[in-house]
Amino acid sequence: MNPADATPADSAGEEPANSKSGEEPAPAAAVPQMPTWTPTQGVGWLLRSAAWVAALAGIAGAILSPGVRGNASEAVVEATDRASSTLAYFLALHLVAMASYGAFCLLRDNALPAWLRTPLVAGGPVVVLALAVGTLRDHLPPGFAVVISAVATCAALSGALVAARAPHTRAAAGVLLLLAFASIARLAAWELAARAGDAASVQMFAFSRGLATAGVLFDAGGQLVAVTWLGTRSRGAGQLGSTAALVGAFAITWGVARGVHSGAALWQAIAHTALADAPGIPQPYGLDALATFLVPASLLVAFAIAAQPRQEAVMVSGMAMALVSRGAFDAPLRALCAIAAAQWVSIASFDGRAMWRTLLAERALRKDE
Repeated sequence: MNPADATPADSAGEEPANSKSGEEPAPAAAVPQMPTWTPTQGVGWLLRSAAWVAALAGIAGAILSPGVRGNASEAVVEATDRASSTLAYFLALHLVAMASYGAFCLLRDNALPAWLRTPLVAGGPVVVLALAVGTLRDHLPPGFAVVISAVATCAALSGALVAARAPHTRAAAGVLLLLAFASIARLAAWELAARAGDAASVQMFAFSRGLATAGVLFDAGGQLVAVTWLGTRSRGAGQLGSTAALVGAFAITWGVARGVHSGAALWQAIAHTALADAPGIPQPYGLDALATFLVPASLLVAFAIAAQPRQEAVMVSGMAMALVSRGAFDAPLRALCAIAAAQWVSIASFDGRAMWRTLLAERALRKDE
């Protein structure tokens, strides 16, 4: 044998480890190599920051800003509107950055078939265009709301189908799927109610109310999956956070009911002004209180998810932004939240590092408890 071919073990008079069994050494190409770069690496700060901003902007835009009008001084109203607008613009910048980079990652990897990748990539530009039009005008044209709702629904369905393949993104897939069904039911209910008014059809309007009821139930199912996921993160931050969010949402819903009275407290009047019309048009059958409860519950649970320590940033961001969208994708920011959540949950399902970090974090929490 040529001395140049001798291994260090041979030169020391030792036999290779697998020479005793007569097996050939495995080739280097057969050993799986962990990629040195993943899409979620280096953007954790952006994802977690987007979760915080989305939760705060949702609370300010859906409860505080509309609630103080008529119940507080002009200076308070102007300050609240200014803070709400600042958070909304800040959230829009976060979402545009996330949707752009998420579309780049999906196009670069080319791991999804075209029929799944197209809604995730093309949905962002459509909603950003609608957002730009809404910035220039006071209100969106009626057709724009239908278009962005349909586009965001397709993206949420695609993201749910992709995320269901991996264990660490399966809960987010369930949330996206149920919220997408809620969006479909609400959009169909609104269209049928409008046509029923034009045709003076009582039967069509009753069917639209049935669809609105289904939309509320789908929304409740999506939030139930998110609360269950949050409660299983840890006994401390997870269970206490979910409990505090649900108790806070119940208190706000009770304040909505009490705020109609003349002697109501200030916070009850604010809650009533902000959420009295939460069930929407057409109203669901017998679920007005649940529809009202789901609005603050989704925002407070999203806030509790954003506050979770030692959790993977991409999962925290995806779950929080999906909840902020609330299964009502007719507003540009909510639609963009759903699209960004679908994109990054899909990316996380292919990220082996994110999967193992999530599983190891759960194991460490179980061990600590």
